[in-house]
Amino acid sequence: MKGKFKIDIKMIKRGVGLFLLVALLTVFAVVIIQSFNPNHVYSQSIAPNVLIPDGSYKDFLKLRQGLPADALDDYELSFDELRNRGMLPQLENDIIISGTSAVASDNSDGFGVVTIKDNAGQEVDAYLTTERGFATWTIPNIPEEGLYRVYVDYFPYKQGGATIERKIIVNENIDTNTSLEYPLQYEDLINIKFPRYWKDEGEIIQDIGGNDMKPRQVEVDNISRREYIRDHAGYVVEPYLLYFKQGENTITFESIRESMAIVSIGITSYKPLQTYQEYRDHYALLGYNDIASLEEPIRIEGEDATERTAPTLYAISDRTDPKNVPVHPVKMKLNAIGGSKWSTPGDAITWEIDMTDCESGLYYITFRSRQDTSRGLFSTRRVYINGEIPFIEANSARFAYSSDFRNVTLGTSDEPFAFYLEGGKVNTITLEATLGDYSEQIDKVQRVVDRLNNLYIRIIAITTVNPDPYQEYYLYGENARVEGTLETIKESAEALEEVSRRITEISGEKSDKVAVIDKMAIQLRKMHKKPRTIQQRLNDFAKNLSALGTWISDIKEQSLTVECLWIHTSMQQLPKARSNFFAKTWFDIRAFFLSFSFDYELVGKLPSIDSDKSIEVWFLTSAVAGREQANAINTLLANTFTEQYGVNVDLKVVAPSVLLSATLAGIGPDVAINVDNGLPVNYAMRKAVKDISGFPEFYEVTGICSAKNAADGLCDPNVDYNEGRMDDPDAQYLFFESAMVPYEYDGGYYALPNTQSFLVTFYRKDIFEDRGWLVPETWDDVTALVTELSISNLRFYLPISPVGASSYVNPGFATMLYQRGGSFYRNGNRESNFDTEEAMQAFELWCRYYTDYGFSLLVTNFENRFRTGEMPIGIAGYELFNRLTVFAPEIAGKWSFAPLPGIYQDDGKINNRGATSGSAVVMLQQDGREQDYEAAWDFMRWWVSKDIQTSYARELESILGAAARHNTANVLAFQNLAWTRDEREVLIEQWSKSVGVPEVPGGYYTGRNLENAFREVVNTDSNPRETLQDYITLINNEITKKRKEFGLD
Repeated sequence: MKGKFKIDIKMIKRGVGLFLLVALLTVFAVVIIQSFNPNHVYSQSIAPNVLIPDGSYKDFLKLRQGLPADALDDYELSFDELRNRGMLPQLENDIIISGTSAVASDNSDGFGVVTIKDNAGQEVDAYLTTERGFATWTIPNIPEEGLYRVYVDYFPYKQGGATIERKIIVNENIDTNTSLEYPLQYEDLINIKFPRYWKDEGEIIQDIGGNDMKPRQVEVDNISRREYIRDHAGYVVEPYLLYFKQGENTITFESIRESMAIVSIGITSYKPLQTYQEYRDHYALLGYNDIASLEEPIRIEGEDATERTAPTLYAISDRTDPKNVPVHPVKMKLNAIGGSKWSTPGDAITWEIDMTDCESGLYYITFRSRQDTSRGLFSTRRVYINGEIPFIEANSARFAYSSDFRNVTLGTSDEPFAFYLEGGKVNTITLEATLGDYSEQIDKVQRVVDRLNNLYIRIIAITTVNPDPYQEYYLYGENARVEGTLETIKESAEALEEVSRRITEISGEKSDKVAVIDKMAIQLRKMHKKPRTIQQRLNDFAKNLSALGTWISDIKEQSLTVECLWIHTSMQQLPKARSNFFAKTWFDIRAFFLSFSFDYELVGKLPSIDSDKSIEVWFLTSAVAGREQANAINTLLANTFTEQYGVNVDLKVVAPSVLLSATLAGIGPDVAINVDNGLPVNYAMRKAVKDISGFPEFYEVTGICSAKNAADGLCDPNVDYNEGRMDDPDAQYLFFESAMVPYEYDGGYYALPNTQSFLVTFYRKDIFEDRGWLVPETWDDVTALVTELSISNLRFYLPISPVGASSYVNPGFATMLYQRGGSFYRNGNRESNFDTEEAMQAFELWCRYYTDYGFSLLVTNFENRFRTGEMPIGIAGYELFNRLTVFAPEIAGKWSFAPLPGIYQDDGKINNRGATSGSAVVMLQQDGREQDYEAAWDFMRWWVSKDIQTSYARELESILGAAARHNTANVLAFQNLAWTRDEREVLIEQWSKSVGVPEVPGGYYTGRNLENAFREVVNTDSNPRETLQDYITLINNEITKKRKEFGLD
């Protein structure tokens, strides 16, 4: 038929043939590519190239070696020379000092002898050292002057869950009545770590969808641990040596962080680790050789690890290979451990090996593992067998980059390592993350960053951060205003080029990780070659310097995922580590189609209990909260709330924008968590949230005797129900008064506090000490400091809101207002109080910093400028502490925080009150829907209680790390988190002085128009008082309008 499509059989055959050819070529290409990524490799473990990198410890040993103090860099450290000089004496037996013989300093708090029942049921006496004070032990008789190692047997004492830290002081008379900083034998002793140990609370369980749920991590605190005084950062391979004189000595532990109970302290001689060949020969002499009679290889699942030194090292789910056990195309199955969480030096994972049916002998160990985060580099792990490093090569087991799982046998391709395992008992194998051969290079880069950062600060003191490219600043040459500019640039370039070359040499290939180093080295070479371009390149120089600091953090994070490990003989063939192309393809196809029917809403939900009570809870997402936080809540619900209250909870993760429309439509939740501070009152005006002040437990939870509680005779408005709660171990609730202020409306309260943030002063200790500056205590001090800062072209930071982004009052202005005794509103919150003298003074001061002292409106990232030193001081929310701790390692120990500056009162005291912000948990009220308000209230007060907030905060840190530390509003829970005592005292002092910002109808106009007035003054140099007065009229008009709209007037 004319126009009808005619099937061409030949064309079809050709098409099918072409398709098959392409498919075959694709398979052939994949097979070839995979052949370059072998299934089985070796860890290429060799003795570390550098046992002790340059630094204070190495200088200390050189001085003991007898080298002149002014020529340490010209000589190498020699342990043979130390031995020849008699500085490494050998003890017949270790010297053991009982922990209970300690003498505590006068300022110690809670130190003393305790009796601990260990895991075997035995009672052990130990000396408890809490987080403040000194404990000193006398070592009665050191037989010979010299260098010795020190180890500590201790119990980790339950507290905030962080790693224990102590400063080690030798032979100093401690007087706590002075502010003397006691000299250390070397700087590395300022922060010695003693790890805590964690395990799974129980077996892995499944949710109602068949997904595995991560067990909670609980601390193992009933086993005495032995830890040498050593470098947990990974730079120094072997335990530290300390110098003791002949005769009586003292050793003092100053508490820095957390509590520990010390059983004993041991002094032992220096013993170099044997080589693998010496280790092998030793067991050969004892009659132990390679085992040949093992029936089949012993497989230990990675997720079955028995202990770890960080709660973040939990079992994980990996679906990249169908060979993983267990595995499912779409369901979450916990089948591995480690991953990106296992990257911090010192973090260790231990597995038990059941050898009860095996004989003693030498076995080989292989890990089915993957390191897929650092292309061109390897991750290094230190290997312990039954708690001991068997030989020096075990210090550096290398796991090279691979996008797939591989079998990695410990040892080299020429000689795999055989490890002695004792038959008839359970043995342990531990892998500890360490920096390996990269440590020396990282240390060199850190030194370069320090030098260049110092140079940068000295340069911008002359040029500013935006120099004139054509002006002569005399940064180099005979009349240089900055000493040693070109020398520093040249030496830094040479050092970075050497680091890049050494990292490539160590790794065996060029990694993209060295690109940052190469980029900085190239720029430094250009600056040295054409020094007149230094000021032109200054902006890029600052960016590259910041990137170099980030590189230090990135290179330290050497991750490793372990799916399983094998104990086997040299003759046994292990299963292939990865699936073939066809198995992977079929697995991916199944995953694709099953994903359409998989119910993601069921993830994390446990079977309901037999109860007629149920509520729906929404967790509102934010920039810092999402699915991980909801999973943590689900874990807590399953373990406590559902069983305790007999209420089923349906938890959902929802965007905040959905809440109002769903509530008004009658399909919203019963409770919403993580709502913004302004939402409760905003919804209360619309009758969309319930007034919770009438519940009988309200005054117990909040400490506020509401009008309804008082009318019911439940409480007395004249009684302070928060009094004594801070020191009551059984108390569950404590909120500062500021926490509830935003949730009060028309005589009722419409939310409970979830989180709370407040301001503190961050400052760079190194810069302040170098310049002799003091941290300001008043705003007059700030003004004086700003003048000093401007001389060096440095800046002070005040919180600033992006243009048009804020309906909230700037916290800097609010702080200045409250310190003057001002307030936001008057006349029952019916009109603005900004026309008072207190408010006008606060506004004038705020504007003056920008109009007269050059503060910038364009600073959007204080964190980066704080790192470079451009802004060595600033006021910011205290959560910045967590981000700096994790993401700015190059300035670790060089910064701190202090209370806010304030103003003098008539009594001579400083008023340094500050504004707060936060989030809340609310009970929704919906017409036409039956709701169980009692069950919802039970959930709310359960959620904000001390125990649950503490558990939730620790769970988050175990999942996401210290950067995700929960800024809980419950003061009692806050005290349980991993702060040092000094940090906690500064924060609580400032927090207790903070003031909440009230929410009123039309209140969004307050923040918006205050910001408009501020920017008008700064940008047009208008009169601050007249400008603010104009905008007050707009604020009052909006408040009046909204009050009429909601029938309040």
